[in-house]
Parts: sequence; C-alpha cells; structure tokens
Amino acid sequence: MKWLITLLVFTAFSTGFAQEINSTVTINYDALNGTDRENVVDLAKSIQEYINSHRWTGQDWKGPKIQATLNIYLLSAQNGVYTAQAFVGSQRPIYKSSNTSPMVRIMDNSWQFSYTKDQQLYHNDYQFNSLTSFVDYYMYIVLGFDADSYYPPSDPESGTRFYQKASNIVTMGQNSNNPQGWQSGTLGNYSRYGLVNDLLSARGELFRKAFFEYEYNGIDLLSSEPDTAQATIVSSLNSIINLVLQSGSRNTLVKEFFDAKYLEIAEALKNYPDKSIFQKLSVVDQAHQSTYSKYLN
Repeated sequence: MKWLITLLVFTAFSTGFAQEINSTVTINYDALNGTDRENVVDLAKSIQEYINSHRWTGQDWKGPKIQATLNIYLLSAQNGVYTAQAFVGSQRPIYKSSNTSPMVRIMDNSWQFSYTKDQQLYHNDYQFNSLTSFVDYYMYIVLGFDADSYYPPSDPESGTRFYQKASNIVTMGQNSNNPQGWQSGTLGNYSRYGLVNDLLSARGELFRKAFFEYEYNGIDLLSSEPDTAQATIVSSLNSIINLVLQSGSRNTLVKEFFDAKYLEIAEALKNYPDKSIFQKLSVVDQAHQSTYSKYLN
C-alpha cells in the first residue's frame, strides 16, 4: 500500500505516545460583555489543550497528526449558559504532494453549553457534558473521515468505530438536561444526529465506499497518475450522484461532503475531457452550481 513506506519512515523517527490531533481553537466573544466575557477569555486555550493532549484512539498514533480547526462564535450568555455557533474543519496530506485535502467543513449553528471560569475539562465517553461532549463528537467525526480516506468501510481500521462513539454521544445528548442540537432536526437542516446517522446507515456505507475511492485512488494519485485518478474521481462522484438521485434528496452527509469538496473537485477535473460531470454536479449540488458552471464553460 502506497502509504506504508511513509508511515514506516515517520514511525522510525517518532518518539511514540503521540496524540492524533493537532488542533487550532479560536473563540470570538465580541457579542459578550462583563463577567460573561471575562469568564471565557482563556477557554480557547483550555479546549485546544484538551483536544491536543487526549489520546483519542487509546493507541500510539503512527502517522502524521490530523490538522483540525475549531472556531467558536459566542452569541449570548445567561447564568453561565452560553449559546454559540461553531465551525469545525480538518484536512489530511495528499500522497506525494505538499497540498492537503479537505476532510470536514461543518458549520454548527445550534450549540448551548455550561461553563464557569477556570473550569477543568475532562474526557469521559460515558458521561455527557454540554461542552466537552460537543468537542468529543466532532473530534470523532474528524477521526472517522480521516480513517475513511485510507480504508474502505469493511475494514476494521475504517471510521466506523469513531462514528459509533459519536452516535453514543448523540444519544446521551438527547437524554440530557440540555438536548438542544442533539435532536434529529428537520429535513434539509444540518443536525449532529443526521450526520452520524447517515454515516452509519446502509446508504452511508455506499457513500463511504465512494469516498474512499475518491480520496485514496483518486486525489492521492492525481499528481502521479492523472488520467487514472481523474477517471476514479469521476466514477466515485457518479456513485454519490446516483445515491442522491435514487433517494430524491440530499442527506446531511452528502451536503457536508460537497461543502468540503466542491472546490477540490472542480480543480481536480478542470482538464477532464468529459465536462458532463459538471452538469451532473450542478443538479445534485445546487449550492455550488456557480463554481461548476465556471469549469463547465
């Protein structure tokens, strides 16, 4: 496998006991005043340390750390309960390239959590916490997408084990005293439940097979075997397009895929001779239709 040599070289120079994620966390609290604002001045640092110091797989990480971003926008606060929006992003290196491939690009608009100044953050997979469980959920999603880009869903090293952990958090959140954002949501709207439910569904498995092929045998080989890689990317996209057309609607998973990938797709296929793929993409991903139209013409 093409990544084996890379990982062996990395491991030879690794000190071991490495954590999996290297995150950058920012918090915008311009909407807050007084004590509410003062209480969260150091929260970004605390969350970043929480993410980067935890061993999310419980094993020594052998590969390069996953680069993740968490941007938090605090909207209001009352009695130590904060209402926020959060952007979660991640990327992974492209094989034999200095470029990276976007994995996760999610904007979550419905988050409430309790926090007191200098509160210690502890990881617990079996006890719900409105702050850390939200972070945990998205770190497991990030780990899952990263794993799915190297292994097909049938492989025990795929993202399934991480999605199952994220699903457990959703269940705990729904049964907690603060279930906002953990419910099933409404059709067409993003929800944490919807995303992980899609990932673990039978239809999600078909999507994840296509995602693996797109990433591992497509994007990763684009610089060394461009014709073969482009054909694989188009084949993978056609599989995803067919899933959308067969169901008659885009689920949360497909929406998040295109939100993360539309620019990468357009750039990867800009020289592909059959431009009809951009017409198909314009139908199933209308949010980014203007981008596809530029490359179509």
